[in-house]
Amino acid sequence: MNYASLLLAPLLLAPVDASNAGPRPAQRQPAIESRVAPILTIAGKRFRDLNKNGRLDRYEDWRLPVAQRIDDLVAKMTVAEKAGLMMFASHSGFVGPNGTLREELAPLPPGALKSPVNVTGVPGFDRADKPSPRVLLLEKHVRWMAVSAGGKPGDAARWANNMQALAEQDRLGIPVVLAADPIHTTNRLPGGSLPPPDRVKITSDWPDQIGLAAIGDAALVERFGRIGAAEYRAIGLRMVINPMVDVATEPRWNRIPGTFGEDAALAARLGAAYVRGFQGARIGSNSVLTIIKHFPGDGPVENGIDPHNVYGQRFVYPARNLAYHLEPFKAGIAAGATGVMTAYGIPTGIDTVGSSFSKRVVTDMLRGDLGFNGIVVTDWLHAQPWGVENLSKRDRQGRMIKAGVDQFGGEHETDYVIELVKLGRVSQARLDQSARRILKPMFELGLFENPYVDAEAADAILNAPTYAAAALDAQRRAIVLLKNQAATLPLAPAAKLSLKGFDKPPAAFAARLAASDATADAIVVKVNAPYRVNETGKAFFKGTHEGPVSFAGADNESDLHAIRAAVATGKPVIVVISMERPSVLGEFIDGVGAVVATFGSGDAAVADILTGRARPTGKLPFDLPADDVSVATQHEDAPHDFARTAFRQGFGLTYDK
Repeated sequence: MNYASLLLAPLLLAPVDASNAGPRPAQRQPAIESRVAPILTIAGKRFRDLNKNGRLDRYEDWRLPVAQRIDDLVAKMTVAEKAGLMMFASHSGFVGPNGTLREELAPLPPGALKSPVNVTGVPGFDRADKPSPRVLLLEKHVRWMAVSAGGKPGDAARWANNMQALAEQDRLGIPVVLAADPIHTTNRLPGGSLPPPDRVKITSDWPDQIGLAAIGDAALVERFGRIGAAEYRAIGLRMVINPMVDVATEPRWNRIPGTFGEDAALAARLGAAYVRGFQGARIGSNSVLTIIKHFPGDGPVENGIDPHNVYGQRFVYPARNLAYHLEPFKAGIAAGATGVMTAYGIPTGIDTVGSSFSKRVVTDMLRGDLGFNGIVVTDWLHAQPWGVENLSKRDRQGRMIKAGVDQFGGEHETDYVIELVKLGRVSQARLDQSARRILKPMFELGLFENPYVDAEAADAILNAPTYAAAALDAQRRAIVLLKNQAATLPLAPAAKLSLKGFDKPPAAFAARLAASDATADAIVVKVNAPYRVNETGKAFFKGTHEGPVSFAGADNESDLHAIRAAVATGKPVIVVISMERPSVLGEFIDGVGAVVATFGSGDAAVADILTGRARPTGKLPFDLPADDVSVATQHEDAPHDFARTAFRQGFGLTYDK
């Protein structure tokens, strides 16, 4: 296949500084902190003696260019230590009281966004395959981990510090990169279902990523990134496994809440702002690393079925529109994204195997055509070996390394890489290539000088009043007013309300509740966008919201009945719909007074819009179809492709006053 015909012009990236010059003059002393390694003082400068040999090695010398430090460290590392760098493990369940490290698994925490449930056969999620911190860090030499940020902020920070102190005991004292999924903007579980009502979010609470798209303001996204980075750093997290820059051209897909919507140009602009916000103009001690995902774009899933599960394995391009899905990746790379995560799906017409196993995808397209020189990490892949099911796990990893992958998401078993090197199927040079890519941002972050955080400050930083206020303002701005017949909204100040579908009344409505529908001045019905739950799913995406996007025949068809029952009272009806996917509204919209679409906003923000305390300014981040036929006949890879469209992307009403 001629990839050039599918791609835009490749990006030109700035070359890595590989200067062989010695220490640069007049450099400022960075903060130095050790818990285990001695501190050396040389010519009035302080350095960490990470390998505890009593002298200053080049990789310990912060005055040297990063490339020289990397060369020195790679030369000192064993195959096992390099294999440890290539693991991006899942790690949870080992937080003890006050942030201590447990040797045994803790009981499942209440209210966790992603509780460490038992998922058989998936490393880090199978409770029979969850190594302790000591085993991961000192025996397997794993240094990159996806962790769950929960509990009190101070305890989370102390736990992160204890992980770094344990890593410091290892032979070379290489620090740890602790990462987390997007905890600020994830208001749903994987696949669309709502989290448990006792879920606790310890950071400031922002709308879903699709809500940021409804706002459409790159400056706001960049500000969010700066706030998110401050909160991540405060608890020792140095990477956010985000943003999703997949373009949501398939309306039935279950992961749309985590995207920037249907428009590639908008996704490119906001994705780049996200990277700049978290990382800054260049990576430094205040940066939180980012990963853009899922290359070459998770959006064009066949029939809307996500490739997390065996029943959905393919990306399809009936409109020959692959280039459209690559635009946000190019923008993210230009903004300096540290990593790119590969997708699970098989990109039809490009290869016959999942993207992580494909040299055409990783080396030819991503590294060659797009010029990406950073870390390529697989999605948490163990259960999704599409196209290579007959290969052993060792041989799957060998194929991914050959494809150009640097890190294995969700994996911690290093024996396969070590064996591949012993067998001569992966060369030392190829191992070193990945090690250099992985170490580069670790040095740039300053982790080799000071990986520790001020645990006493964490409680005051996370969800600080200014951060919480910015997040609530974003929640309001992410709400879209789709219909407002006869100025149904804003509600009159004295209007009595009947609420349907709310877990509990928002505080703003507490004094306005009617005793019954009969005594209400208006009825507010809160519903979810239509969905069916696919019960055949496994692992991460069991119970996903998939299928048709109209209420008739949906698993939540009762939401439609609730709307129609409210309309039958003759009272003004306001529908608040959580728009996790583009939905057909024709089943009810003509009979109601107002329709408000939310994208991860909480009830307090909704109440502010309904009462007029805030004016709705959000715009739809995707088209809404007029009927099911338009959904079934659209091309999975093409935007704005409905035969009949009810509402266009960018639509959104507001109040006159």
